Amino acid sequence: MMKKLLLSLVFAANFSAIAADNKEELPKQTLFTNVHVWDGTSEGITKKINVLVEGNLIKKVRADKSDARKDATIINGDGKVLMPGLIDTHTHIAVPEQLDVLTNKVDTIYWGISAAQVTQDWLMRGYTTVRDAGGPAVAVMKAVKDGKLIGPRVYPSGQVISQTSGHGDHRDYNTPHPNLPGNTPQKMQKPEGLEMICDGVAEVLRCSREVLRTGATQLKVMVGGGASSSFGPLYTLQYLPEEIEAAVRAARDYGTYVMVHAYHDESIFRAMNAGVRSIEHGTLMSEKGMKAIMEKDAWISPYFTMLSLPWETIEAYVGPQNAPKAKQIYDGAKNQLRILKESGYDKIAFGADVVGPLSVQQTANNEFVVRAKYWKPVEVLKQATFNNARMLKEETGLRNPYQAGDLGVIKAGAYADMILVDGNPLEKIELLVDPTNTLKVIMKDGMVYKNTL
Repeated sequence: MMKKLLLSLVFAANFSAIAADNKEELPKQTLFTNVHVWDGTSEGITKKINVLVEGNLIKKVRADKSDARKDATIINGDGKVLMPGLIDTHTHIAVPEQLDVLTNKVDTIYWGISAAQVTQDWLMRGYTTVRDAGGPAVAVMKAVKDGKLIGPRVYPSGQVISQTSGHGDHRDYNTPHPNLPGNTPQKMQKPEGLEMICDGVAEVLRCSREVLRTGATQLKVMVGGGASSSFGPLYTLQYLPEEIEAAVRAARDYGTYVMVHAYHDESIFRAMNAGVRSIEHGTLMSEKGMKAIMEKDAWISPYFTMLSLPWETIEAYVGPQNAPKAKQIYDGAKNQLRILKESGYDKIAFGADVVGPLSVQQTANNEFVVRAKYWKPVEVLKQATFNNARMLKEETGLRNPYQAGDLGVIKAGAYADMILVDGNPLEKIELLVDPTNTLKVIMKDGMVYKNTL
């Protein structure tokens, strides 16, 4: 009898322990109540509803309070607007100072600390996902995923791929070529740097595969000149068609794509014919360049934050040597805005292309008000949420590191990446320019990183 009693007690204890373990394993729930929802695709906001988050995904939109467990965290939105977290498709979070500072005035430890500061700030400005367009951002992505750094989801391009004297060749005039016998890569060309200099099909293949090997989710290739490179005039065509095609083929073999830095029509034509999927900038293009992009059903990721700043500020930042090129880009941006708007094309991404110290990167939110002069606020918001998410999902393919849910939308099964705005950004998009005061809650992957309600 005693033996049976002991066995019963042991069984009961084990059962209780298993039940307790199962209870502990239940995913955390958060219930947003009394919120107007803009879901990333609709033309307007809902009436006040509830949204239930379980784990890192949205479990139910228009939830009842009874749908949540008793231990769920309740966030009363009090009539504020819940919308998808912002996405930027052209950041440089791992280039957190001017290039001459990173090259000559700080070591890699300082560089990393500065990048960590910038990365966290992007999340605190409402961006829950970014596509990084060049720099050692693979390390940033890993640090965020491993919980060692607070920041957005990152789609890193790794080191940019450039020809000799291209937009990704930031050597000083007398610095020897890193690929010539007897020479060694300088700081910017090392694996923890910004760029890889590669010429010819064989070298482009090697560089492309190396960048992918180290963890890039897509390739960034320079096919034209730019404002920050001293030896790459804007008018130049960079990389031969077969070299660009080599990068595209390497990317396709990894299930992903190539994005290119290109300003004018000729570089766009060459990139489109080679199979490139995303044109970065296109600031000096004509209607012919726009037509080429549309015919290939490709993406264009322009940037207009600079138009929110006085020209004198831009001139001082780029320096006297590069100021003439920057002025050409500055003036061309207004014409590009007209071309994009008149095209009616929907594959327009949202990216600010701010690079440098924290104070400069914080101007990225100005992109909203510049675009809102040409598009309706809801159109701009779709670019910064649903459109960008669509690009990342469709083009990154098997290389996509975030496949458990959708980004850029509020719907059941999507990632719980959301921001709570004090006001309606569909009516006043400038609310997003002051994220410190207007973003009351920031949630990424089901975790609340800011709550000032």
